[in-house]
Amino acid sequence: MLTVATYNLLHGLHLAERGRLDLAAAAEVIGGLDADVVAVQEVDRGLARTDGVDQVAWIAERLGWHGVFAPALAGDPETAWRAIAGTDPGGPAYGVGLLSPHRLADPMRLLLPGGGDGERKRQASLRNAGWDREPRVALRAHVALPTGPVAVTTTHLSYLPWRGINQLRRAAAWATDRDRPAVLVGDLNLPARPVRALVTGWTHAEGPPTYPSWSPRLQIDQLLLRGLAVAGIRTGERATSDHLPLVADLVAAPLPR
Repeated sequence: MLTVATYNLLHGLHLAERGRLDLAAAAEVIGGLDADVVAVQEVDRGLARTDGVDQVAWIAERLGWHGVFAPALAGDPETAWRAIAGTDPGGPAYGVGLLSPHRLADPMRLLLPGGGDGERKRQASLRNAGWDREPRVALRAHVALPTGPVAVTTTHLSYLPWRGINQLRRAAAWATDRDRPAVLVGDLNLPARPVRALVTGWTHAEGPPTYPSWSPRLQIDQLLLRGLAVAGIRTGERATSDHLPLVADLVAAPLPR
């Protein structure tokens, strides 16, 4: 059995404590999920707002796990940023990550369509970052399990549905791992019905609502599967973020032909 979880960290803000930064509490939540791999979204690296911490590396070290980070943008999503078309340049960034007690092999990053260089302005208009000029990425790695490697991909899609749909299709095509089991998981910012309708060759794992964490009404944190089936799916308890963690126990299933 493989247990996969996804958790939008909201860069470690503890909303129940007036938005205080508490990455230790987020790490405790992740460690308590008892998962083989945890996908995380909205994580910082080297940003002033989160004390310059590489959050994925910090959590991995605290738990004694392995961690991989993929920047969606270079800079700060609250001020100004650049899209990263090629190799990660290092430095301050914001993006997604994978964490696991198992080795994470062959990590790869994919820049998804839409978004670009931008800046955050106070007044929302159709021409500023309030309308999601943020670049979006997918991150894939193979989780080394005793039964063999499983390709796990995480992403955080645009909240603009027309852009998120294009990004979902691109991420799903890229995450397919031919003859191996694969998982695509993350904050898709889309409800379950369009996700099921839009993606072929994958099985959608319908679960309980995950957002907002204080009164969950929507499942926008989603799980798609190839060569795996759901034995059980649940949410973690409300902790730090505006999302609940989504946790699924998976078993082997035939790969689609």
